[in-house]
This record gives sequence, structure tokens and C-alpha cells, in this order.
Amino acid sequence: MSHTSRRAKPSDGAGIATVYLRSTAKLGFLRRCHDAEDMWRHFIQLHQEQEIWVTVEAGRIAAFLALTPGWIEHLYVHPAHQNKGIGQGLVSIAKQSSADGLNLWTFQQNAGAQKFYEQNGFRPDLVTDGRRNEERLPDIRYTWTNTNDT
Repeated sequence: MSHTSRRAKPSDGAGIATVYLRSTAKLGFLRRCHDAEDMWRHFIQLHQEQEIWVTVEAGRIAAFLALTPGWIEHLYVHPAHQNKGIGQGLVSIAKQSSADGLNLWTFQQNAGAQKFYEQNGFRPDLVTDGRRNEERLPDIRYTWTNTNDT
């Protein structure tokens, strides 16, 4: 099935929240800090503060990416749509948006995300005990530096 990526619209908030909640539930280790309604409101607010992209497949939001200058703030793919190249496509959008480089955080327990980002050229550069994140879980900062000379 084909998918397309586009800039998010305010009306995408509920679909984005669904992707986030399903993706984090699949992780198994991440406690839920907010309910669906809170997440929907949160993503509507993010739309005003961050550059947000969605990938749509069969008329439904399958994934989303939230960017601030130099940072991937969120990248989640719905579990039913993983391993289809959707995440790779969103990382490509992020790299084009921040040609000088990107940073992101992921949890130390999220081995799948670590593998994905490392396959996409990101390298770990800081490990923390999680004291500063909302979930209070140990995390890793990853960095990607553009090595193209063009």
C-alpha cells in the first residue's frame, strides 16, 4: 500500500495522538503520563510551535515527525505500519530540513529506535539517568552530522 507525507494540519491532532499512544504502548516500558484527550490537545499546540509532518496510508495517519531547529522532537510510526520505510522517509525529511545536523533523544530501553537511528547515520553522544525527562527514564542523545560536501 502506498503512503504519502505532508505537513500536518490542526485537524490531524487526534490521528497523531493515536499514533503516539499506540506506539508508546507497544514499547511496554513507558508509563502513560497523559490520556488521549491530553495528547490530542498537546499535538494541536505543537502544531503552532514545531514543524510537524504526517505520513498517511489508506486515509489514516500512520506516522508523524515533529521538528524544531536542529532537533527531532518526536518520530513515531503506528505499530501496524512499522517496517515499511515510513520512518526512513520521515528521517529524510528531517535531514533535508536541518542540513547542518540533527539531535534527538531516545530511551536506553528502546533498542529498536537506537538501531533505527544508527542505521540512519545518527551516533550516540550523551547518556543520562533520565532525571531531566518527564518519564524519568534513562535516555541517550543521538546526533547526526551532514557529511555531504554539496
